[in-house]
Amino acid sequence: MRRGTLIFIVFVLVVGAVVGASQFLRSQPPQEFTVAVNPLAAEWVRSAVNDFNATNPVVNSTQRIQFSVTVIDDLPVWQGNENWTTENHPAVWIPAAAISVDYAERYVVQAASVAQTPLVWGGYASRVEVVTENGTQSLDWTAIQRAAEAESWSSIGGDSGWRFVKFAFARPDQAMSGVGALFSSAASFNATDTLTGTNTRAQGFRDWFTPVVESVPNFQTLGADPASAMAVRGPSNVEIALLPESQWLMNLNGLVSNEPVVFNYPAYQFLLDFPLARWNSTTLYPDIEPAAATALGQWLTNTARQAQLPQYGLRPASGEVPATARLFTAAEQYGIELQPVFDNQVQPPSRSETQGLLQWFTQAVR
Repeated sequence: MRRGTLIFIVFVLVVGAVVGASQFLRSQPPQEFTVAVNPLAAEWVRSAVNDFNATNPVVNSTQRIQFSVTVIDDLPVWQGNENWTTENHPAVWIPAAAISVDYAERYVVQAASVAQTPLVWGGYASRVEVVTENGTQSLDWTAIQRAAEAESWSSIGGDSGWRFVKFAFARPDQAMSGVGALFSSAASFNATDTLTGTNTRAQGFRDWFTPVVESVPNFQTLGADPASAMAVRGPSNVEIALLPESQWLMNLNGLVSNEPVVFNYPAYQFLLDFPLARWNSTTLYPDIEPAAATALGQWLTNTARQAQLPQYGLRPASGEVPATARLFTAAEQYGIELQPVFDNQVQPPSRSETQGLLQWFTQAVR
């Protein structure tokens, strides 16, 4: 047999073996991974992951993968209550805020952001008019704290039938959006966008903020979505709140069926930017797990998936909302902006200082 013919036969056999091995591996059950996501982005991520799985994704040219979704707020993760280990952990984590990845330490950012939603003040127009002194003040922490300290609406020129002032924000020791509200308030009181322990531990700030905490009727009954509670029960339940923009938008119809509302972005903004992070170890699946995280990240940030975000009240990772985004344009008349400018984005303090602030808050509620 000629040498050239022999080489050709060997080549064909090698190619056949490679193709056969590839086809064999592709025919095997997919490797299962989990993506953990903050509740604020859960519905969008669940829909996007279902679409991703439907494509029968393959990584490293041979390994089929599939993702399942689990929903968890940031705090149990970075406070260590979930006990995720090298052997048992979500391959991908999408917390509400980048600082959560820093606090948790066990994950590394794969994509800086897959979505955004800022904190927004919202309230029923009749109450906002009183709090802002007929629009001469901004709907922000100074006006809110003043009203909370007065306790009753009649004390600041409101209708005596409204009785006590009722504000709301997500409970900070349970939800990252509530932590963001604490950060925003501390930044406002201290007039700085860079928080330190000196700012958050200051007795002056804590005394100033205590009336706001006391003005929240009941954190437990408000639940994880205070905007929904406001939409269902109207101003008799909560009158003004600082919440993620997405929650306001998803509940807008119910809110305005009670009374017109007013929205305003706080001067000191804590942006929820939903980074995509992967476990900071390659011990369990040294090649597959990082590749799976990369593949999912690329899917969530592609043009088609980003275009779906406004349907869920979320902004694309770029922050730019198209003029065709129905939920956003419907809320423009009440103060929502398609392209808001955030000059003072709050830089949080260290994890230990944040833990101290949350411990103080829990004691203040009790």
